[in-house]
Amino acid sequence: MQKALRLDGFTQIDAVTEQVVPDGNFPTVVSPNPEDRRALEMGIAQAKRTGADIVLGTDPDSDRVGIAVKDAAGDYHLMTGNQVGALLMNFILNHTDLSEFNNPAVVKTVVTSELGADIARKHNVTVFSTLTGFKFIGEKIAQFEKAKESGDKRRDFDFLFGYEESYDYLAGTHARDKDAVVSSLIICEMAAEAKANGKTLLNQMDEIYHDYGYYRDALDSFTLKGKEGLERISTMMSTLRSSDSPFADTEKITDYSSPAAAEPGFGMLPTSNVLKYVLADGSWVAVRPSGTEPKIKIYYSIKGANCDMAEERLQSIQKAIKDKLDL
Repeated sequence: MQKALRLDGFTQIDAVTEQVVPDGNFPTVVSPNPEDRRALEMGIAQAKRTGADIVLGTDPDSDRVGIAVKDAAGDYHLMTGNQVGALLMNFILNHTDLSEFNNPAVVKTVVTSELGADIARKHNVTVFSTLTGFKFIGEKIAQFEKAKESGDKRRDFDFLFGYEESYDYLAGTHARDKDAVVSSLIICEMAAEAKANGKTLLNQMDEIYHDYGYYRDALDSFTLKGKEGLERISTMMSTLRSSDSPFADTEKITDYSSPAAAEPGFGMLPTSNVLKYVLADGSWVAVRPSGTEPKIKIYYSIKGANCDMAEERLQSIQKAIKDKLDL
């Protein structure tokens, strides 16, 4: 990542000495995953000493990246994957000559906020939604390319950007997976442009909220160990499927365990153990058991007129689903 930034012209790059030495035990963090806010603690502490504008932390194989941004008072704020994804979407589309593409497209997952999608649609860019997992975004790129080769105009799209809420981003078609190196480079370009205009990425996020509405995204993850835990998770999903929605203003329920239609020309999505509730105001809640761990995850994307209203609504919705599942 440092090499890519230097090749792009960045010179004020500072690394945490203890964290650039390869060590498979990862002794400096609880978890070497930027989704865990503690993974950036040493970077933020060093940034406070040096006055850095932005902190970036990747996971060991450099496919995820998390960031913290300094505000006007000198405090550092962690940004969510949904926020960074929306910023990247806005930056890429504003710096791309879309007239060079016949059918520009972006791809997100069904548990990713609609904010980035709203930005894309305003630019008349087609939005595709896939199941959770970046392999499905990579699959879309392959489908687009195959369509070009075969002359299939219904599927002939030009991939610009794909992302998930879990700090996964990909700009361009050089890879079929999330890429923290190129994503970090673009994040730094965004931060540099913002600074040249007397702003930070926090200011730019506020501007996006002003234009598109405020989004409050959150994730609850519950680990239920052992055979009993797995059985309880299974019972929870059955309970949700066999009863009314926990939310009074539910407008639509999608159960991805049954085939769901993809975008026109792309058939059906693969099945997955996911339930998604879309509410009348555009907010949504998705429930998904982990495929690799005894966990059940609840994703929230709450729309509100401002931060306080969205936070209040989030807490109400969290209580409703937790009470329903006895969590």
